Amino acid sequence: MNCCKEKKESLAAARRQEIIRACEELYEAVDYDAISIKEIAKSTSICRSNIYNYYETKEEIFLDILKKEYLLWMEDMKKLLEEDSLRSRSSYCRIIARTARRRPRLLKLISVHYVSIEKNCSLERLTDFKKSMEPFWNMFRESLTAYFPNSSSEKRETFILLAMSLVQGIYSMTSLSEKQLCAMKCANPGYTQPDFEDTFYQALYTLTSDLQ
Repeated sequence: MNCCKEKKESLAAARRQEIIRACEELYEAVDYDAISIKEIAKSTSICRSNIYNYYETKEEIFLDILKKEYLLWMEDMKKLLEEDSLRSRSSYCRIIARTARRRPRLLKLISVHYVSIEKNCSLERLTDFKKSMEPFWNMFRESLTAYFPNSSSEKRETFILLAMSLVQGIYSMTSLSEKQLCAMKCANPGYTQPDFEDTFYQALYTLTSDLQ
């Protein structure tokens, strides 16, 4: 009986991963609004009706993609922070900014589509997602405590809130579409698009002055 249950769970997990991969590939190729359960099904071995056994909306699929991306970012940050021999304010900010830059899919999702994703997910799925993010937030808190031991917990929590809020705005300003970039250059011929990593680093470095 347990063997049968394990096989069913394994099959369900494999199908979810197939759905997630198909959705990720579509997100790289077409606009978010053009993605639907129907289009996702075309890129999998799973029929459209069966996808609804795992996800009620496309946003619930994107919620799992967000979870995956956040945890990958966490592992990348954790590894580099553990290897950091400088243990300085500057090195901390650079590691956070650099590892964020490595996750363009995550940056785009939280900057452009996050509100829509949460709005169109069930309360149960959204609650599960929030709970699954605890390792990410805890890692952030632990790293701040290690690098800024004299800061208060209140200041560290404020830093996390502001840092994550900055990600959204900085990505939007440093990842312009061709039309946006053309308009900016027409309005200001000398315009140069800022670099995400450098801009985020500078913002983080400014924020950490309050943690010294």
